[in-house]
Amino acid sequence: MKSGLTIKARGLAQSPVFPPAQKRGDVPANVRATQGQTRRTWVRLLRTAWVSWGTHVFAALDQAVVSGTAFLTTVLVGRCTFPSELGTYSIGFSLLASLLAFQDSLILLPYTIQRHRPLGTPAEHAGSSLMQSGLLSALAMVIVVATALGLSAHDAEPKLMAMIWAMAAVVPFALLRDFGRGFVFARLDVAKALILDIAVAATQLGALGWLGSTGRMSATNACLALGAACALPSMAWLYLARADFAIQANQMREAIKQSWGLGKWLCAGQITVSVQGYATYWLLPLLLDLAATGIFAACMSIASLANPLVSAFRSTLTPRAVAAFKEGGGANLRRQAIRDSLLLGAAMTLFCVVVMLGGERLMGLLFHGQEYAGHGHVITVLAVAAMVSAVGSTASNALASMERPRPIVWVALVGAVLTVVLVWFSALAWGLVGTAYGFLAGSAAGAVARWFAFLMVVSRYDREPNPAADPSSMGMDSDRAAVIRVIQQLAPGCKTNDWVIEQLAGGVEANIYRVRCSDHHLPVWQDYRSVVIKLYKPWLSPDVKLVRGAFESLSWLYAALDGSTINGWKISIPAPLYICESPLALVTSMVTGKPLSSWLDHGNMPPEVFQSLPHAIIAAMNRFWSNGLLHGDLTLDNILCDVGARNLSFVDAGMRRTCPFDDDLGSRWEPPSHDLAHMLYDTAVSVLSTIVSPVACFRRRMFAEGVVRAFVETIGSLEARRSQLEEIRACARLHLMDLHRGSWSLRGLYHVLQRQIGSRRIDRLIAGLRTSAQEGTERTGDHAALGQLSPVGDRE
Repeated sequence: MKSGLTIKARGLAQSPVFPPAQKRGDVPANVRATQGQTRRTWVRLLRTAWVSWGTHVFAALDQAVVSGTAFLTTVLVGRCTFPSELGTYSIGFSLLASLLAFQDSLILLPYTIQRHRPLGTPAEHAGSSLMQSGLLSALAMVIVVATALGLSAHDAEPKLMAMIWAMAAVVPFALLRDFGRGFVFARLDVAKALILDIAVAATQLGALGWLGSTGRMSATNACLALGAACALPSMAWLYLARADFAIQANQMREAIKQSWGLGKWLCAGQITVSVQGYATYWLLPLLLDLAATGIFAACMSIASLANPLVSAFRSTLTPRAVAAFKEGGGANLRRQAIRDSLLLGAAMTLFCVVVMLGGERLMGLLFHGQEYAGHGHVITVLAVAAMVSAVGSTASNALASMERPRPIVWVALVGAVLTVVLVWFSALAWGLVGTAYGFLAGSAAGAVARWFAFLMVVSRYDREPNPAADPSSMGMDSDRAAVIRVIQQLAPGCKTNDWVIEQLAGGVEANIYRVRCSDHHLPVWQDYRSVVIKLYKPWLSPDVKLVRGAFESLSWLYAALDGSTINGWKISIPAPLYICESPLALVTSMVTGKPLSSWLDHGNMPPEVFQSLPHAIIAAMNRFWSNGLLHGDLTLDNILCDVGARNLSFVDAGMRRTCPFDDDLGSRWEPPSHDLAHMLYDTAVSVLSTIVSPVACFRRRMFAEGVVRAFVETIGSLEARRSQLEEIRACARLHLMDLHRGSWSLRGLYHVLQRQIGSRRIDRLIAGLRTSAQEGTERTGDHAALGQLSPVGDRE
């Protein structure tokens, strides 16, 4: 599209702007230059406007065609048949809409999000998605046919039976048409979607008009007309687009696995959003009455007139967010999401103004009866709720483009629960007006939660530097350029085009990169075929003393543990190789395994490993701690595990830049207290992660508690156990106290919340461990120590 626009721009710039009778030579040179500059300025403005709005205009037209066709179909069926026929058609159409929603969340959205990193070639990836759509169609047909057979065995209504049998014939063509729309929208070829939908609309409305004029209109025939209208244009589209698809049956299993991994959460999120939207309809008959429910539905129908506009924007939001994330990472995605929300919010604000001025009058035209009068306030509040939900949807699209569907599900669940609670109490207190305000409050809470989750996730993924504060973050001083400079100092004389650089992880203080030669058999430096570079972020002003301390700590850790076997686990420690001061970086050797946090988040750690691994960790670290040394940053992210190979690695040793401990740590607390406090602190302050993924956070806390318990069990007397636990608690609370700084900023307020929740979690955990330590001492027969605690100990 950009190339086409460029050609048009050149043609416009070269076209004459004066009448043919006036010659070019009659115009002064300075006037011609000014006019040429003006033309170029207008061309750039028009091109920018088209790039910004052209896609949205086509999407809005397409959605108007789709929504208008559905509306006119309902009107024609209702005018040409009886209400029972319209009810039957509505049942069939709702079933079809549900199948389309499943295809969208399970197949089309994963394809849109993952199309920039496909399995195989792009054509093979598209072919795999097409095959998945075909399998879904076959499964849907089997389910519909089984439903029809089951209803026929129970003597169901003949009209309903005929409708279900018609649905079995319509489903594959309707799903194919929907797949075609989603496929071209994923590529932002919105004009092709518009052509396809115009063809379907013309065919469908023409067939329905013929059915109505000849007296053959029925729910079943209307459904068959819909299927025929989808079949002809969608088959034609598939034939014309056949070059975009390459079918590879051997990739099918992996493609389904990839789509299901993302789609299952998107589907769950869609179900949760639907619950939030329809929960009010389910509650009002219980709280008020059916008449109030009908009036609320009428008001909502007026407030929902903006749905075509919102759907048109949403059709392009996900592809644009995916492209922004691919091209510029989290910072670019954040900017794109904010722009989209402002654009959508501006459009919805205009809609709310129109509804406020004319919503009640429009409702009087569409719905007759005194019951529907006087509800303009309710309509306006519901329109504002629609605007708030639309603004929040951009954050959900951004999270989906990052392939972070779990936050969407949990945040939507929070919004649904809040909506139910708020509507319940407000409807009982203030009737329909209270219901509308309860729905608005629930929608606002859901939108705020979506944006909060998105901003927190994207800030962890890709913290954007401030170019004004850090000029080196721009241009050639990017992370990749900095990594190349580090390697040039480590191994002078190597060719830069021989190196393969890939990012392994990103953190608050530094990013971790792996570097290897393009030829796997060649070493990067000495005998190391790959090295790891921890590149510190210069805008945080890192201290070279901390890097030297990390190098020294890692050296001691390497000397004490590397190559040993403990409790059946082989211990591997990365060898510290080099400190680069400009840019500041630490170079180490490569070790295998995934962080324990990743194992625990995905829940794929075998139960026996979950139980035994804490003891292996403590057995290994006790060898290190016994020499008066400490790791400095012992967290679940810095312990790597390869379960299959029974390999355990401790990485990233050294004090954190933000660690509040003084240099005289050794004279105050034992090394185990410091290291284990870090582990407890990190798991205790994960407030947002608990909301987004509570099960994973619970597994992390349980594992950290198991590590501390394994350490306590190595201590003999009860008093020593209690003293060590108190030291661990004091160290962890010192970190929590440090979170109090900057409490008047938004981040500072969040830190205060972390501090309060983390403090209670650590206190409960330590209390539980003290109880376990006491019980363990009882089992080992330490009667003297127990006798000092309670009369029970004396009796035993």
